[in-house]
Amino acid sequence: MVVETCSWLGEAGHDVALAYHDEHPSLVKCPVFWVREALPMPERQAALEKAVATFKPDVLYCHSIKVMPSLPGLSERFPLASFYHDQSIFCSGGDRCSRNWEPCHRPHGWSCLLWHHVIGCGGKHPVNNWRRWRSIDSRMLAWKLPRSRVQVASRFMQRGLEENGFPVDRLDLVPLCAEPPPADTSIATEPGLFLVPGRMVKSKGIDLAIRAIAQLHDLPCRLVVAGDGPQRAALKQLTRDLQATSRVTFTGEILPAELASWYARASVILFPVLRPEPFGLIGVEALAYGKPIVAFDGGAVDEWLWPGETGIKVEERTPEAFALALRELVCDPRRCAAMGQAAKRRHAFFHPDAFVQRLTDALNRTIRWHRDTEPSSRR
Repeated sequence: MVVETCSWLGEAGHDVALAYHDEHPSLVKCPVFWVREALPMPERQAALEKAVATFKPDVLYCHSIKVMPSLPGLSERFPLASFYHDQSIFCSGGDRCSRNWEPCHRPHGWSCLLWHHVIGCGGKHPVNNWRRWRSIDSRMLAWKLPRSRVQVASRFMQRGLEENGFPVDRLDLVPLCAEPPPADTSIATEPGLFLVPGRMVKSKGIDLAIRAIAQLHDLPCRLVVAGDGPQRAALKQLTRDLQATSRVTFTGEILPAELASWYARASVILFPVLRPEPFGLIGVEALAYGKPIVAFDGGAVDEWLWPGETGIKVEERTPEAFALALRELVCDPRRCAAMGQAAKRRHAFFHPDAFVQRLTDALNRTIRWHRDTEPSSRR
């Protein structure tokens, strides 16, 4: 998303540079600065400072918590906006929910160390829980930078920040977006083809989607799982145990172009995510391709799923409930197609052009905020 944002801003006429710390080349059409994550923090900060001095930006736009030690100094000299992608910025449990995926609304505090054990939102090792808690405590210091602003993609994330005492007047809501498919695509929709894109981890609920497909053995449908992750071997074994290998395809990690072709072929997109999702880019991608989506309720799902219009929202987190929703769409292709058309209409709000306008407005507010909060002695 960050790389695409650089491209979209450039196409809109802005001068953009990217400073990144991943240990691989970044393929983006703008100046890049490699601030290596492997460097000790002082050297990493020096590399970032050099990048800033070289490019001389009007505004800094931060997407990584790994540069937080640099933010206090930078926010005094430059307009600074930080985009927070998920709840790990203010939750030492990571997903701000219980072991049964029930959402938690407690603000970060000492009681979290107890609740990690009571509701199972943390790990089993108290020392590791303590380390994570301390890291969250230090991250939240970034919120006390009075001359910076914060962006989030959903009202759900906004509520989480507000519950943790973040000042509303420094918060900007910037929902994410998805590119529409090429107008000349000739890939036909395959009836009964379900696609679940995502990383194979427990919170994504892919095992539940596989169990749901196994219950639809009387219908002509199959599931494509696009992605990779630590649960891959276990999910393949589950598929064998359920005797569903002929109905479930694992693509592994694939390039965006191949994923796009699967989106085009799919009749329904699945979003069986169990945790309260901070945004859910898959939902917006489904809108872009004009595909209905079946998703569990919770998190930011309500912000891109219109139940009965663009898909089905499943209240109960069980394979049976999910399978029932899928059965409805397979058995009613006209309704499925109508939902797809409605999804395409709803995508206008999440088009890259709309996103760039919202982002530009937010960054301009950041510039004004930095100017208006300058100490009077320095004006």
